[in-house]
Amino acid sequence: MGRDHWSAAGLALLAIGYLLAGRRYPLDTLATPGPGLVPLVAGVALLAVAIWLFITANRAGLADAATTGGLIEPAPRRAAGRPLVLAAALVIYAAVLPALGFVVSSFALVVVASRLIGAAGWWRPTLLALGVTGVSYLLFARWLGVPLP
Repeated sequence: MGRDHWSAAGLALLAIGYLLAGRRYPLDTLATPGPGLVPLVAGVALLAVAIWLFITANRAGLADAATTGGLIEPAPRRAAGRPLVLAAALVIYAAVLPALGFVVSSFALVVVASRLIGAAGWWRPTLLALGVTGVSYLLFARWLGVPLP
């Protein structure tokens, strides 16, 4: 088993633990859902992602081996600092959220995060950020009535 399989197995264990911890909250009914509904949906989704990652780990490894002639090349050095940049972006996001508001700060965070994970150009990250912040705003502020900063 490779690293991807171990990561997927760890994620599955986390999902199972989350599902077990969420069992103490009542589900109630679909008409009046209880506090246990969100942990159940999140845990099942996380478990599904873990299973999908475990299954596709072999395919990704075979594709890498085929394209590199059996040798997997190390990631470029500039990619090594991306997690630190993303962590800094999250800290900055939390700091500027009260001042700039949800829409502006979330838009900037999605643009930065998508560029860090390799989105090409500026159009794709911008359109992604518009979609994510727009849907989030409509979902939480308008539909659910959650006050956003």
